[in-house]
Amino acid sequence: MVNCLMGDVETAIAKLLASEEHLDIARLAAVRAQLECAWLRAIDDFARSDEWRTAGFVNAASALRAKCRVTPAAAHADLNLAAKLRELPGVAEAFAAGEISRQHAGVIATAATSERANAMRELESTLVDAARALTPAELRPLVDRITDALDGDDGAARANAQYARRRLHVSRTLGGMVALDGLFDAESGETLIGALKTMTSSTADERTPPQRRADALVDLVRVGVAHTDDGPARRPGADVTMCVDLADIEARGGVELAREVRAQAPALPRATLRRLTCDARIARVITEGRSEVLDVGRATRTIPPAVWRALVARDGGCSHPSCDRPPQWCDAHHIVHWADGGTTSLDNLQLLCRRHHRGVHEGGLDPP
Repeated sequence: MVNCLMGDVETAIAKLLASEEHLDIARLAAVRAQLECAWLRAIDDFARSDEWRTAGFVNAASALRAKCRVTPAAAHADLNLAAKLRELPGVAEAFAAGEISRQHAGVIATAATSERANAMRELESTLVDAARALTPAELRPLVDRITDALDGDDGAARANAQYARRRLHVSRTLGGMVALDGLFDAESGETLIGALKTMTSSTADERTPPQRRADALVDLVRVGVAHTDDGPARRPGADVTMCVDLADIEARGGVELAREVRAQAPALPRATLRRLTCDARIARVITEGRSEVLDVGRATRTIPPAVWRALVARDGGCSHPSCDRPPQWCDAHHIVHWADGGTTSLDNLQLLCRRHHRGVHEGGLDPP
């Protein structure tokens, strides 16, 4: 089947290149998708055979790196997607026909975990239809909303999956420089982007923007190292703007925790928003329609300084029994979230380090 598909793709490419007409980029994109699908099917067949083992390789990925001269990351990514497509015949069919791109297939395949297998089989044709009509960037939030609903955890599983993929590689180059390569979850990434913007916003000199960002990152590290022992008096909280349509308030008689959060950040799962807003500067913006602002409320829900000092004096640091993180590196956690009627008072607050605070909201960890 793969050889047949390869023949079709080669024939299509030959016709396009032989044509004296201006090449149609849409047709070329479809041919590229067909070729990528053929590649994934071929390496899936290769991985499931004994060919790589017979040749003396440790695994299929190492064989791909040697035979096809691809990077380790590319080999693993291709093999993972190829295996997922085997379980998603509708996605594979549309991909092979050039109707959707590899990026579309990747968005759906990433969501197709073993826990969601049955539900994804029922939704696959709907997702493929959406992929035909949307860009990958438009498809992703739709798939995220569907998977959050399937999981029934306010997006905690999705946030944890992103968090588990975080990485930072630091290596010295042959020229004596240092190279960084990293991947961050949405929350951490926005923290980094925001800090770099703050450090470079008032800078205007002969340096290029990448050079200014590099210098800013080093400056941030130097400041952080200088405060490692004592730490800041309190970790800065999040800035959240909650935009609510007046018609929505009138229709429902109230406002949910975050019907819509507008920021220069990707949409965060509801579970993550609940954690971030335990102690945050939240500004309320009431609009009529999408653009007319009727009222802007002052920032609220920040833990008052007196309550913070009392909380530090009582807990002394992270209140989880297995943790010794000092208060400087802790968040103030609402035991009963204020969105559920909890009060911002000492008896409803506890100190939790970021790891345990995240575990309570997104990891199913029981509060101490």
